[in-house]
Amino acid sequence: FHARSVPTIDLETYISRIVKYCPCQNEVFLGLIVYMQQMIDRCARRQMPFSVDAYSIHRLVITGVTIASKWYSDVFFTNSRYAKVGGLPVMELNTLELQFLSIIDFDLNVQPE
Repeated sequence: FHARSVPTIDLETYISRIVKYCPCQNEVFLGLIVYMQQMIDRCARRQMPFSVDAYSIHRLVITGVTIASKWYSDVFFTNSRYAKVGGLPVMELNTLELQFLSIIDFDLNVQPE
């Protein structure tokens, strides 16, 4: 998820852009937070290098929103739309989506803890 350089768009503006061009339910962002915590926890347990920083957060967010939208919404956008809004090539988003799902063991259920 590590980008070559830090994106020039700040995170708040990036999320606002996603909400504007790919509107979604609040559950999507709640799921995103849970999924990112699962990634951090599982990578730590497996001793896999993983960090959430300025180089990775934008990619994690757009990938997580893509996945959570598909899980929580009956109607969602195509990966090409999410990729365009997120500023990534669609093939890269597809790869990130698979990596994201692999890290969280394809477990998208969120427990009310």
